[in-house]
Amino acid sequence: MRLAAKVYYDGTAFYGSQRQPDRRTVEGELLRALRSLGEVRNFKSAGRTDRFVSALGNVFAFDMDRKLPPRAVNARLCPELRVLAIREVPGHFHPRYDALHRTYRYFLYDEGFDLGAIREACRLLEGEHSFHNFTRARGKNYTRRLLSVTAERRGEVVVLTFKGESFLWEMVRRLTSAIAMVGRGELSLEALEEALLPGVERKFPAAPPQFLVLWEVAYDFEFEHEEYTAGKLSQQLEERFAALCAQAAIAGAMSAELRG
Repeated sequence: MRLAAKVYYDGTAFYGSQRQPDRRTVEGELLRALRSLGEVRNFKSAGRTDRFVSALGNVFAFDMDRKLPPRAVNARLCPELRVLAIREVPGHFHPRYDALHRTYRYFLYDEGFDLGAIREACRLLEGEHSFHNFTRARGKNYTRRLLSVTAERRGEVVVLTFKGESFLWEMVRRLTSAIAMVGRGELSLEALEEALLPGVERKFPAAPPQFLVLWEVAYDFEFEHEEYTAGKLSQQLEERFAALCAQAAIAGAMSAELRG
């Protein structure tokens, strides 16, 4: 039986998603839990995420002799890793190659950005371009097609949403750096557009990984979240949010006190 699992994880708790010897990784922990419940074969992932990068909807597929409820797997996992849904899929299903598109979100602290300029930069990035200046990967084919790039101000952050068929290594993080430079007035829209042209060399640094989330991998079917798991995870995330807000308030108050 071929199964697909939609998985959440807090990337700050793992040394990336891909299995590595003597490292705590998402795949390693998930496989350990699954193997405690039965034989696991043909394990594949929709995509790898770097160290500190989180996911709300990464997808893993595997063969097992029986279907498992998410809570059975979660009982064997740490709180930073949760299976939200499991469903049966065709035997030929590959979570990477059968994906329709992927969505990433980067949560960028608002430094007083020019949001209008940021949105113009986002529009420039949409469509098919050479992203050779926006990746750590080395190869011959740097062309990718971004279906949409949007920016939304939410409180003290600007949320950048990237939707595309596929992405290069560190592509989203490097695009985020360029967009932030436009928002600060350090990079012109013309210079950003020029950096997308083949033959033009201008490398951009990668933004920090801990603020990036693989939000969704879309297919021609839907996952149905296990209600119990989704409710428990929502509560867990709300508690984490409250704690981080309190920590941010402390840091802000201390900084204000030191400035006098």
